[in-house]
Amino acid sequence: MAGKLVDAIYAVVAMVPSGRALSYGDVAELLGAGGPRQVGAAMAASTGLDLPWWRIVRADGTLPADLAARALPHWLREELPVKSTEPPRVRFPAARWQPDTGEFAALDAVAVALANQSAGAPGLNTGTGSGRGER
Repeated sequence: MAGKLVDAIYAVVAMVPSGRALSYGDVAELLGAGGPRQVGAAMAASTGLDLPWWRIVRADGTLPADLAARALPHWLREELPVKSTEPPRVRFPAARWQPDTGEFAALDAVAVALANQSAGAPGLNTGTGSGRGER
């Protein structure tokens, strides 16, 4: 997967506020690039990054069982709407992040930078760094 797309995915993930979530497909749609599988692959490769990985879930609100167990304390701390099923799941649409105008402008800037990079324009600086994450 192209590093430009991965950087853009991580930039969007970093924007999702506490107490809200997006599906893998939502992230791809906001970027206008890739799809749920590409976002899922990028998230699987995000080990060691300081990203709120627990806010990005499958369209049905679940994560793989091992990740759901690790995500649940984050979800509860952030008061994310959760169904207490087995495995637990995020309650969509109640939990879905609905960006405001300013947030959409920031998302659009990431999408435009990605499109420009794909066309050969200068790079995208997401500022995600390589901090130590919990994933």
